[in-house]
Amino acid sequence: KTDKNMAKKRVAVVVTNLAGSGAEKVALAQAKLFKEEGHDVVLFLVDNVMTYCTDECDFPIVPLTRGKNTYKCMGEIGNKVYARILEKKMQENGRFDIVISNLPRADRVVKHLKHPNRYFVIHTSYKTELEKLKRARANRKRKQFRKLYENEKIITVAEAIVEGFDDLNINYKDAQTIYNPFDFEKIRSLGCESIELQKDYIISASAFRKVKRYDVLLDAFAKVQHNVKLVILAKSDPKLKQMIKKRGMEERVIILGFQQNPYKYIKHAKLLVLASEREGLPTVLIESLILGTPVVSTDCPTGPSEILTGDLARWLVPVNNANALAEKIDEALECDIHIDESVLDKFSKKRVYEQFKSLL
Repeated sequence: KTDKNMAKKRVAVVVTNLAGSGAEKVALAQAKLFKEEGHDVVLFLVDNVMTYCTDECDFPIVPLTRGKNTYKCMGEIGNKVYARILEKKMQENGRFDIVISNLPRADRVVKHLKHPNRYFVIHTSYKTELEKLKRARANRKRKQFRKLYENEKIITVAEAIVEGFDDLNINYKDAQTIYNPFDFEKIRSLGCESIELQKDYIISASAFRKVKRYDVLLDAFAKVQHNVKLVILAKSDPKLKQMIKKRGMEERVIILGFQQNPYKYIKHAKLLVLASEREGLPTVLIESLILGTPVVSTDCPTGPSEILTGDLARWLVPVNNANALAEKIDEALECDIHIDESVLDKFSKKRVYEQFKSLL
């Protein structure tokens, strides 16, 4: 399948690494999307870290360094060093028509790149991030963001992220929202694989990070009335194990770790739950709905309210409220929730590519 109406373009996608977070998965999806549409693509990684399986990627994946954080300690000088390496490696691969950067660390490198057509993809709400910091640190980061994105073209993965940029007085050149692309067929195909879990369970498929609020999720799960297990698809962190032990829930919670194919576990779950206090566009919610698995999520900035629209909006709960989350989980487990295909249409690869195509 290729875009026959357009001459082949050369696309550089840049991301910090492929260590396993949602934004990294999105950068991989962007590269795959352009390649499928017949363009020449190279995916550049600042760090040589790859957790995601890249066996099926029929485009070059080029790390700028051999390891992790090689020049990070050098600050802005380090960013310039990375940018010189990126420039050199790009020249080796020919002239690029567009550069698409993902995540702040990659953005700081691409900022020093002399390229006329570059875009910065913003994957989370910086405004919400700054609100959680102490004043001095928040002010310092706000200045960094203003400098980084001043007079730049940005793409946000949720509409509310643009409003946050405006509130922070970041003087970007141009902003548009392009949702993350999803391969519905592939996700559903992988969801059909068999699993070894027997019991009824609900699932959380978020990395173990503070913003994901596993404390709130576990507090809520302790209050859930239904006899279900909680399956967690995240690396088994000692802190996570301690949180489970502290609540006496070792028998009810299963940590399966990072999975190359999370879809088969999401597909067979009764429900997917997200307890985050902030997000960008949480891909796992969309993937769950594509697989036909209902979702209960915090109504955090940003993303969930743009995904759970129409009748599905009733499954949004306030942030950091374990009681409300528990009640909603129990309610959802009692309901036969219908997921209308039309709410997913805006996340299809075809729709997303049409928007990216206008930038080439």
